[in-house]
Amino acid sequence: MGARAAAIPDSVARQLATAGQSGPRALLDTLAQVLVTNPALAATPEAAAALARSAAAPVPDFVGANLPIYRDIAAQIIAAAPAGQQDAVRRVVGQELTRYVANDIRMMPPLPTDTIGNARTQPEEVGGSGFQLGSFTIYPEVQAGTFYDDNIYATRTGHVSDWVGTISPSIAIQSNWSRNALYAEAGTDLTGYRTHGSENTADWHTKVEGRIDIDPNTRILLGAVALREHEDRSSPDAVEGFTPTPYWELNGYAGIVHRFGDFNVRVGGAVERLTFGNVDSANGLINNQDRNRNRYSFGALVRDDARPGFRPFFEGLGDFRRYDQTTDDFGYARDSDGYRAGVGALFRLTSDISGRAFIGVMGRDYRDPRFKPVTTIAADGDVRWQALAGTALVLFVDRSIEETTLAGSSSYVYTVVGGRVEQSLLPNLTGFLRLAFAHSDFQQVSRWDNEADMSVGVRYYITNLTYVGVDYRYTQRVSGDSTVNFSRNEAFFVVGSGF
Repeated sequence: MGARAAAIPDSVARQLATAGQSGPRALLDTLAQVLVTNPALAATPEAAAALARSAAAPVPDFVGANLPIYRDIAAQIIAAAPAGQQDAVRRVVGQELTRYVANDIRMMPPLPTDTIGNARTQPEEVGGSGFQLGSFTIYPEVQAGTFYDDNIYATRTGHVSDWVGTISPSIAIQSNWSRNALYAEAGTDLTGYRTHGSENTADWHTKVEGRIDIDPNTRILLGAVALREHEDRSSPDAVEGFTPTPYWELNGYAGIVHRFGDFNVRVGGAVERLTFGNVDSANGLINNQDRNRNRYSFGALVRDDARPGFRPFFEGLGDFRRYDQTTDDFGYARDSDGYRAGVGALFRLTSDISGRAFIGVMGRDYRDPRFKPVTTIAADGDVRWQALAGTALVLFVDRSIEETTLAGSSSYVYTVVGGRVEQSLLPNLTGFLRLAFAHSDFQQVSRWDNEADMSVGVRYYITNLTYVGVDYRYTQRVSGDSTVNFSRNEAFFVVGSGF
């Protein structure tokens, strides 16, 4: 548990890192060649775990759905293991890559603007063999559990508590083609309250993404997302409805990635549609139609990949936000145009420490003449550290300009910093600690929010892919508007299985 992580030859690590610069297909092809050349790298659980870590290291830098790539890495290493070692290799490789998924910033659910604590308590599973269907693999998964929430309405006083049951089945399908790729997933999250049935929710999501490998230097990405979610009761935009506010999102995106010598160039765009449902309240129907909007975004990134250990880039993004209604219910015109531009770098300080950093400027201009333009520092980054054989750590920071319904305010600048550490306590027992702190600076009004989200828990594997978990979480908001202050304690018990 305290030993250094096993290592693979430096030459193999360099091969995988270099291949990763050309994208997922090149990485997976190189991994297959490495296993043919040196099958000893998958002959023992320790060697297989080290190879999985090295192959997974470039994956967080890829654009698009990363979970299929982690699963492909696992499948190749497990298939190359000796028959008598395959079960042990499947367990350790699955746990190593699941840890990468849990600490992959681009796969962690984005910390929503309505609450920094609304994220999955358990990461997606990696390492299951799935079910083969022609040239596709199907991965079913189900997670169920119960939790106790001592403040279900996220109120400052008069806390109301309840026991809550959840079940989240999902299914994913992934192509096994030698060129190009197709990935799709669908799932639902059903939540039932023991005594407050009006809080019950039935959310769902679907996603499909395709990758077209034009040639070794050119890839096209196409994708679409559709989902139905609800706003957490702690949202700054929360209304005192009898039920949580539902919303629907449709998102389509496309991009092209091309390599010019040492330079990697990406261009792309997306269209997003957000629709909010009305809810009943003690004062009548609450109208949320004034929040319905479209978002059109586009951007480009140019990166210098000449040095694997330090790859600088320039990124520029723009977006237009257009509301269905000319003004909201308070008479404000909330259409706006925004941008973000700056420089950054992907870096790998050692084989165990890697990350991304970005610094620049971002701004928004609003149609309503009462709203002043917003210009501020743009920043995001993360550092991933595989400290020991069973220890993984990630630190992250992000800043963005978010929409609001607060009268007199155009938006708020949202800054979040945090981290997550996972530690193998026993061969089948993993513990984790997660901390996140956020500040929301509402423009042109006196309100500000400070939020904290702290979680600690353990996960025990009954079999390779069946687990139980216990998680305690504390969230708190302290605001310039004391009426929205709250604190919340939640205790979770979950059981899940992948196939």
